[in-house]
Amino acid sequence: MGKIYSEVGIEKEFFLLRKDDSLNLLDRILEPGEYEFPADAFGFLVELRSEPWMHLNTVKMTWDMTKSYWEHRADKFGMELVDIPYLVVPTRKAKYFYDKYGADRSQDLTKNIYHAKSSHHLGMFFNGDNCKLTAGTHVHFSMRDGLGRVIPFSSPQVHEIVAAMDDAFQKEIAAADRISGEYETKQHGFEYRSLPCNVDVYKALKVAFHVLRKLGSNSKMRVNSNPS
Repeated sequence: MGKIYSEVGIEKEFFLLRKDDSLNLLDRILEPGEYEFPADAFGFLVELRSEPWMHLNTVKMTWDMTKSYWEHRADKFGMELVDIPYLVVPTRKAKYFYDKYGADRSQDLTKNIYHAKSSHHLGMFFNGDNCKLTAGTHVHFSMRDGLGRVIPFSSPQVHEIVAAMDDAFQKEIAAADRISGEYETKQHGFEYRSLPCNVDVYKALKVAFHVLRKLGSNSKMRVNSNPS
């Protein structure tokens, strides 16, 4: 088998809040799409992405530039990007997002290596009069050959990567009440989706590249995932 190039990327979700302590929380929550921020499909989260790449420092550099740009834009207009794992809001507030953005029409493509019945697909967890709106960090994994063509991961490879990420971040996942074992298959590869939004990005990237190097070593593939 020829040389295989592994890629990692980061997608992180934020709440967009008005910087005005005189307002209550509900009045501070903004809809990112209305202010031309890159927005989640369900209306209440900003989604920022790095460029996926073969080297940790390059990914981190593109992430830092993207995050800095949108933080400054938010600040300019009296807003802030907040990376807290969840906000508890009245059900009526969550139902507003649910109805406006057509959450009932969205297909849940999230999978789980432990076969959990719930997922973070909508980012909404209803419980009587309240709803927990969640924000996460998604880690992109892909492999390409020397011509840039995507090489799909096998099911055992996906499970190995997801389990390793779960193990490395079990404290962060538990502290944020996230669901372990989540991933979603993408055209480029797959996304690991169990991390909370407040996880350390550098640590997430470092662990992800380490997992890919280990996978490449175990499968006797030549994987170029040098973190430098």
